[in-house]
Amino acid sequence: MGVFRVILTRSTACAAIIGGCLLPAGSQAADLPPRSTAPVEAVRICSVHGAGFFTIPGTDICLRIGGRARGEIRYLEPGARADDAIGFRARSRIALDARTQTSYGLLRAKIQYEITRNTGNYGSDTSRLDEAYVQFGGLTAGRLESFFDFYTNDYNFADLIVSEVKNNVFAYTAKLGSDLSATIALEDAIERRLFAAPNGPAFPGEEFIPAGARVPDLVGQLLWEPDWGKAQLSAALHQIRSANLVPETDPALFVDTEYGFAVQAGLQIELPMLAEGDELWLQAAYAEGALSYLGIGDTSIKNMTLAQTDAYVDATGAVGRSRGWAATAVFMHFWTPQIRHVMFGSYGVVEYPANSVVTTPAGGTLGFPDTTEWRIGSNLGWLPVSGLYLGVETLYRQVDPRGRVYVDNDPASGRLINSEEALEARLRVQRDF
Repeated sequence: MGVFRVILTRSTACAAIIGGCLLPAGSQAADLPPRSTAPVEAVRICSVHGAGFFTIPGTDICLRIGGRARGEIRYLEPGARADDAIGFRARSRIALDARTQTSYGLLRAKIQYEITRNTGNYGSDTSRLDEAYVQFGGLTAGRLESFFDFYTNDYNFADLIVSEVKNNVFAYTAKLGSDLSATIALEDAIERRLFAAPNGPAFPGEEFIPAGARVPDLVGQLLWEPDWGKAQLSAALHQIRSANLVPETDPALFVDTEYGFAVQAGLQIELPMLAEGDELWLQAAYAEGALSYLGIGDTSIKNMTLAQTDAYVDATGAVGRSRGWAATAVFMHFWTPQIRHVMFGSYGVVEYPANSVVTTPAGGTLGFPDTTEWRIGSNLGWLPVSGLYLGVETLYRQVDPRGRVYVDNDPASGRLINSEEALEARLRVQRDF
């Protein structure tokens, strides 16, 4: 040990001597050039826009970064041996929300993207730009929830019969008071189209073939947001423009352009007298030639598959439009601040003109039969910590065409169905941040 101490002592001395030779006489630390450091701007909280917003350093932009991760499993009562009774889903969402207060009002830009991995009865995978829009004062432009929509399946897992469409929009909103606003919007009509071939052969007409779009959908919204909830009236005008030709005309003429429309009324009532967070949602809608505004699409349940359409062309070349209505109710109750119970139901009706169907000798209905549908369900969820949800849901669904229809619309099967019903159950775990 004594040898090592001697070596260490002598090494230290040598280093001191060499350092003294290399540095000019009288040099001190103060003579070295100072290290330059740029000032660091602290990130500030933007509480004026709500929780989670912070300033981007060097700007006046308040940004919020949010997201969602969801895992879900579904049991769906199968109709045939080949049907999957079980399905798994994993869904991710990332969202950026940037806001700045200006002399013209709020300047906002939001981007939201969703990626979903599905197996079994959930169907195919999806990857989509869910939202991307700019708001400046009363102007809104980009992709977001249609201004026609009201309740959009926020508290239920399975879809109810409601319009829930993210669409490309140009809109202007005028404030008519502290809690009243009116919006006029031009929305993409192509995303609202619903056309299909008749169900089965021997239909005395033809499928409606859409021509190029000429005008966007015109949507209006009147929204009242008092302290106790909100109420909304909305309406839409939808062009039905065909590439079909009128039969037996020379020169050939195109089928006349028609217009569809939809109207809706919605009411949301907060019920703190029952429990904090309790809500009741009620809405009803009516449409002609615009079934998308009801939240109605093709009907598929067990062995029944029925295509629905906004319009068809009959044997004379006239356009036959569908019409329908839907009503929805949702009640949410908190048994405790961490236990949430939701009960919900929808009823929808689709009707067609009298010449929309033909009946086979066996009594089967082909073409576009009138249809009614029920969806009733409930879910129970646990919210142990902020942003985390664990829940289970059950749903009963029943579809009744007015008249018997063939299995898979195939008269050769010889099998007729009066109606179909199915049960489903889902288990969900979700984290929002």
